[in-house]
Amino acid sequence: MLSLLLAVTACTTDTPVDSADTGDTADTAEDTTPVWTQLRIESSSTINGIYASGGGVFAVGTGGFAWSGSGGEWTFMDIDVDGADITDLWGQGKDDDAVLAASTEGGTVAQFSAAGGWTTGTMGDTSALKGVGGSDVSSLFAVGWGRAWSYDGSAWVYETIPETGNKLNDVYGAGEKAFAVGDEGASLVRQGGAWSRVDTGVEVALNAVDGSGPSDVWAVGEAGTVLHNTGDGWELEEVPTTETLWAVFVPEEGVVYAVGSNGVAIRKTDGEWTRLYSGVDNILYAIHGATATNVWASGNRGMVLQYKD
Repeated sequence: MLSLLLAVTACTTDTPVDSADTGDTADTAEDTTPVWTQLRIESSSTINGIYASGGGVFAVGTGGFAWSGSGGEWTFMDIDVDGADITDLWGQGKDDDAVLAASTEGGTVAQFSAAGGWTTGTMGDTSALKGVGGSDVSSLFAVGWGRAWSYDGSAWVYETIPETGNKLNDVYGAGEKAFAVGDEGASLVRQGGAWSRVDTGVEVALNAVDGSGPSDVWAVGEAGTVLHNTGDGWELEEVPTTETLWAVFVPEEGVVYAVGSNGVAIRKTDGEWTRLYSGVDNILYAIHGATATNVWASGNRGMVLQYKD
């Protein structure tokens, strides 16, 4: 796939996982049977961002590395971010029509299209960017250490935000509306071109945010914290874990996936949260899916997992 990529390939095969690695000794062996398949990248990089693209998948991570994958085979992508760790990945479209945006610790956002490959845009600021998100390639947002930027398809523009004193970790965009979350329960909402603070009722670090639309937004963070915003503020959810959650994916209203420390993975369907045992103890930092039943997660030590329902 993607003939324009530089073909430096590392192959791996579907690897059976051992339920003994879950660390959940209080549960029965039957309850902890892994339901994810390992499709590991042969790299020591931490895979901080993943985007499922139809028949394939894209991944980015520490050291400024990026890959495309299909059928368990990974192809290295030529991305010039001066070795800065890539912290997040947003995407839209499928396979050769996919477009991507990746935020970096070096204060840049690299963007990809099959026609142009990877190009790197600068904000004129080297402050670390932690998250990137949006509704399309002409409506993107990036956030980091007390900073936010917007992109209209041609240039990145600095946005004035309320002083939070906290690091912003992730952003979700739905048209001109956007939601950003960060340390100590920080939450900002952008509408009408302006950002304002919204109380979350928690003081833990919120690491990620995603949604199916502006009235169905989810945030996750430390100590198994999961928050839901339907447009009237944030409400705390009860979930079957106290592990730190690092990423959330909302493929459609009523379906939510979240992953985090010690390989934890949970899902909400039909109003109920359940564990989806991964069989690994890696920290899982990212999750995305091609559909609500074909989902990918990634984490440290090159870990990539696929779940098919």
